[in-house]
Amino acid sequence: TDISKVINELSLKDWERVFKLIPEIEKTKDFIKSGGIVDDPNNPEGFMITPIIEKKIVWDFVETLDELNLLIAFNWSKWDEGRKIASRQDFENQDTVTLLKLISAFIRNNRFCDGALAEKFNNKSIEKILKQIKKNIIS
Repeated sequence: TDISKVINELSLKDWERVFKLIPEIEKTKDFIKSGGIVDDPNNPEGFMITPIIEKKIVWDFVETLDELNLLIAFNWSKWDEGRKIASRQDFENQDTVTLLKLISAFIRNNRFCDGALAEKFNNKSIEKILKQIKKNIIS
């Protein structure tokens, strides 16, 4: 699918489904519901590493983008420019395709690195990217 075509064909009502997630993302303090390193009830000295379970807003976000065909399949692991943009949180003035590629890369990376997507919510990257996409679409 040509992502530019998908972007241009979405109505403002479609985009509002994405943008209405912003206030809930802003007010959420931690995006992990449970998991990670937890105390081992059978061993007071030990701990267990369990799969991370993200809060519902994380999966509402992923599901909404998926339903609108805004997740981009590309070789994200070799995208050095994207890694630089993400590490600098240089989201302002980026075009919508680049921002959607970043989100897609974050989501894909989460499959290999448990909790990586929640971290992108916790460090405000997702919030900042969505606000920039909103600025791009509405202006």
